[in-house]
Amino acid sequence: MCRERKDSLGEEKVNKFLREHLYGGKYGLVKTRYSLDGSKVVRYETVTEKIRQSAGEDMLLHMDDKRVVVIDEKAALYYPNPRKTINTFAFELKTKINAHGNNQGWLFGKNYTNTDYYLINWITLPDDVKDKHWWKKDIEIISVESMLLNKKRIQDFVRGVFSCEDDLFGKYDEPDYLEKFMDTTDNDYYRFNDFYKGKGIRLMRNIELPEKPINIVIDKGYLKKIAELHIESYFNKAPKKIY
Repeated sequence: MCRERKDSLGEEKVNKFLREHLYGGKYGLVKTRYSLDGSKVVRYETVTEKIRQSAGEDMLLHMDDKRVVVIDEKAALYYPNPRKTINTFAFELKTKINAHGNNQGWLFGKNYTNTDYYLINWITLPDDVKDKHWWKKDIEIISVESMLLNKKRIQDFVRGVFSCEDDLFGKYDEPDYLEKFMDTTDNDYYRFNDFYKGKGIRLMRNIELPEKPINIVIDKGYLKKIAELHIESYFNKAPKKIY
């Protein structure tokens, strides 16, 4: 959750929904004592300090062995109703602006070292909602599909993807190189040919957003294989794990 971004209100709405229906609630991770890394969740704590949020802390899971697991929440805010429009998730490798005054994306950026896990989220809204800036209106979230990803594991996966391309080998954490590389592509788009499941894996530069990010966009099929938890939370019933 990046407070310097204009979409922070949307991130706050998603976080509120997750607090009520995933972390908390009668069937949430706390009540069911969800097990992670061999210990169980006993309570959660929302991080509100902007400086900590900008370092990759949104939610803290307090475990029964006294450990604290740091969660960075990411949401596909501009793509609600995921079953109709999106089957991928974008991981930021380069950005034009961030809270640290550099252009490193959050996946490998040196200023985001506090994160242990990412909770990536796809949002379902009422069918008649078309506005990509839906969070500015009084619209209630129907459900959120979430995957819990170990940060090191997704980083290692992306390193492996880059190792399959001679021109990109080892360049996953070099934003300036990635910018120059994308200048050579058509339509700010590059597909990794060795990864073809579903929508595959590709590099994309989004010039419509103010931060002008370069993202690695990964099909859900690959993410499911490395996720610790895949679950959908609802506003009116218990969360349901996805297998």
